Amino acid sequence: MSSSGNKIRHVFNFTCGQMLKKKGYKVATILIGLFIFAGIFLIVMLGAKKKDNTEEELTKTGKLVVCNESDIVCYNPDDVVAAHSPMKAEDISTAVAEALAYKEITVEWKDNASAAELCKAENEKNAESDTMFAVIRKTDEGYGIYMVRPTDCSFSEGDATDAGYAMIPVLQTYVERKIDPNMAQFIKLESVPSTIVVGEDTSLVAELVKYLLPMLSGMLMYFMIMIYGQDVARNVAAEKTSKLMETMLSFVKPKDLIFGKILAGFVMSVAQVLIWVACGFGGYWVGTLAAKAINPDYTDYVSKAFNAIRAVTGESAMTFVPIVQTLLVFFLGLLLYYAVAGIGGSIVTKPEEVAQANTVIVFPVLIFWMVGYLAAASQNEAVLTICRYIPFAAPFTVTAEILVGKVSVWVGLIVVAEMIAATLLLVWIAGRIYRGLVLYNGEKLSVKKVFGIIRGK
Repeated sequence: MSSSGNKIRHVFNFTCGQMLKKKGYKVATILIGLFIFAGIFLIVMLGAKKKDNTEEELTKTGKLVVCNESDIVCYNPDDVVAAHSPMKAEDISTAVAEALAYKEITVEWKDNASAAELCKAENEKNAESDTMFAVIRKTDEGYGIYMVRPTDCSFSEGDATDAGYAMIPVLQTYVERKIDPNMAQFIKLESVPSTIVVGEDTSLVAELVKYLLPMLSGMLMYFMIMIYGQDVARNVAAEKTSKLMETMLSFVKPKDLIFGKILAGFVMSVAQVLIWVACGFGGYWVGTLAAKAINPDYTDYVSKAFNAIRAVTGESAMTFVPIVQTLLVFFLGLLLYYAVAGIGGSIVTKPEEVAQANTVIVFPVLIFWMVGYLAAASQNEAVLTICRYIPFAAPFTVTAEILVGKVSVWVGLIVVAEMIAATLLLVWIAGRIYRGLVLYNGEKLSVKKVFGIIRGK
């Protein structure tokens, strides 16, 4: 008789073969992959358009006043010690002018100055101002940059935001070299139209991180579980009415049968997601080659988006290790819920009853997805912390948090370990139920009866 591993492999191979025969799987994989490839390609190609600089754009000038409320030291160009300063105002000037496509940005550094008062004075001039302000503050967590502009200003709010992003690398280099390397990653950016607002980050990228990433990761998780979870439940219940069931169970243990079917659904869905990720990278690579051929000085909007997310979250965001760990947590979340679907398939007595048992998986998915999303959107740290350590909630919260560098690698490893343990427990429970109910034709099942079967009674 073959080993348990061989039995699982045979069940796995058979189930994968059955799933590959379905046209829906192939069509969805190809169409969504092409859509992702084309979308990323077009985003990259948007930056390939050559800029038609007018005379006005080539001669535009402006002023940036930096109100420093931190321990960062910088000198204005006319100061005697400016040449020996570790950071010069002209470094900021060059970075901001390049980001805004301005001929010149004059930077004035003011220690302990009130940006609110200076901005108010600009508003009282009753004329369009060519000055914007940047406030640098230090907190217990690190440094914050707050962009401020007068009500009637030649700089748009987008210009102020871009200027803030341009300043961040200059300040990070200084902090890493002169103060504390661990503090540089906490630099954040906030842009407001006329007055300083301390608290919620209102930049577009911060809103994207706050709302869109948790929503997208949760939606993808939800739809993958709904689609493949039903397939797993249906595959688990498929042979329950077969006359060969007793013979089959004499060769394959219920837990091996269940695990083989769950693993097949898991591998097929992971393969699909990895194909989509590869299409995204392919679209970026091909788009980059095409954009460089059209315009060697093209604007890489994808990289800019990643850099913008790092600017409001931390330098570890969107890097290799968080991306790998995010995929790991996401895939283990799928496996965990497929194990739940396996329990649903084990409970039904006939394959046609799978739809009725779908509530076993629908309710926990909806509940934990909504709780995780609302907690992330409202930045409720207490609820988010609890969700990180609940295996069923973690896939809907931790995936986005790891990706943007909000939680450490060690927290991610703890989450992974918990999810693996929970999955193994659920597979064992599904096996016990399957064995107890596979030939069940008695009275209507009750929760008490199911728990009795799990306990071996």
